[in-house]
Amino acid sequence: MSAYLKAMWKECGVTYKFTTPYHPQTNGLVERFNKTLKGMIMGLPEKLHRRWDILLPCLLFAYREVPQKEVGFSPFELLFGNPVRGPLTLVKEGWEQPLKAPKQDIVDYVLGLRSRMAEYMKKASKNLQASQELQKQWHDQKAVLVQYQPGQKVWVLEPVAPRALQDKWSGPHTIVEKKGEVTYLVDLGTARSPIRVLHVNHLKPYYDRADLTLLMATDEGQEEESDPLPDLFSSTEQDALVEGVVLADCLTAEQKDHCINLLGQFSELFSTVPGTTSWCEHTIDTGDSLPVKSKIYRQPDHVRDCIKQEVQKMLELGVVEHSESPWASPVVLVPKPHSKDGKKEMRFCVDYRGLNQVTKTDAHPIPRADELIDTLASAKYLSTFDLTAGYWQIKLSEDAKAKTEFSTIGGHYQFTVMPFGLKNAPATFQRLVNTVLQGLEAFSAAYLDDIAVFSSSWDDHLVHLGKVLEALQKAGLTIKASKCQIGQGKMVYLGHLVSGEQIAPLQGKIQTIID
Repeated sequence: MSAYLKAMWKECGVTYKFTTPYHPQTNGLVERFNKTLKGMIMGLPEKLHRRWDILLPCLLFAYREVPQKEVGFSPFELLFGNPVRGPLTLVKEGWEQPLKAPKQDIVDYVLGLRSRMAEYMKKASKNLQASQELQKQWHDQKAVLVQYQPGQKVWVLEPVAPRALQDKWSGPHTIVEKKGEVTYLVDLGTARSPIRVLHVNHLKPYYDRADLTLLMATDEGQEEESDPLPDLFSSTEQDALVEGVVLADCLTAEQKDHCINLLGQFSELFSTVPGTTSWCEHTIDTGDSLPVKSKIYRQPDHVRDCIKQEVQKMLELGVVEHSESPWASPVVLVPKPHSKDGKKEMRFCVDYRGLNQVTKTDAHPIPRADELIDTLASAKYLSTFDLTAGYWQIKLSEDAKAKTEFSTIGGHYQFTVMPFGLKNAPATFQRLVNTVLQGLEAFSAAYLDDIAVFSSSWDDHLVHLGKVLEALQKAGLTIKASKCQIGQGKMVYLGHLVSGEQIAPLQGKIQTIID
């Protein structure tokens, strides 16, 4: 090795090692080709796999004439300017029995070689350009053009001296001028190179600490002071709850009277307070796993106050209780998909990802949404019931209670009922609903807590509604009246518009795809 090369590597901080030729650990191309070579060996007939080392020279000989995808030529052709005489070429020559090529002087050979090389390079450049354009199309589908303004502060990606292959983000630095579409003049503030032209990939925006704000999902126009989380449960008279059920506009006055009378017979079913069923309880099988304890998440003050309020409400309802369990999971607030009175509702949840990783899976099947929708498509009258905080109507086993422990600033608590976020909660809930509706499958279906009743005539529909309500009452479940619809000709169910005439996706989802 020359002294110049040694000195250059020393200045660049490069540590060199002497290895055998084509050593994979020091040659990335060889390492990548080894993967390709292994795939080719696996393509040999199975009876030849044990002789791969003997056949390796033959395989490499055959691989010489394989053209690369990007350029359309094999490296041998581009390097030597002659077609590769591989196995296929030899077989072809043997079949055609070519005549001996006439003798050619050196000048003609060199001129022919130069002509072939020029033709090969022209075709290779054309193929490579087409391949690069295709790659650019795929890249541009998700690429976003980032633009900065003069005076804006940015982070700059710089190499760490003396290791040129390591880098770090430094800053903040200031944008001086936009030089091109993706290049900027940046003031680095150093004596050696105070101003440099940098590519946009080496920049990212800098935000002052004072500008950092923890955002929560709110509607536009809402006041800056966030309201506390809406009441999970409020006390309301039963008659008012029953009146909250949505009756179809297409029903006659007599049919609406029939509905009101029927619902009045089951008025105790409608409540904003979750019921408690004795038909099943949820267990959490973690095997021999050690307790999982996760750190609590940092929360802003107003959210922290809301969490305290919700914990207090759940304590009063008996949903949670104080705990000294070795298990611990952090609290999160998840926005509900439906808003109420123009305000975004938040759901109190616990991040059980650590617990779920050590929980054994419950293989109870969840119904296919498309099959349920097809079942409703032939009905003339459709009704739906939504359980009040359905998960909270199922008790936890004593062993499972300790594993649902969650931590807040105010202390440690554990659930007494099945919370949201558990791995096997959907399977347990679906098993309960299937048990409740057993024998009623001819006119009822359920996807978790979305229970649908379907009938071909009004008289049958009243009978079917009564049987389903009676089954829910026997199980000790309660229904949220504001989310119930009775006697609809068409309605939204599981993200589709369902009626006796058609099944269609929601227009909003179609528009989202179009946009």
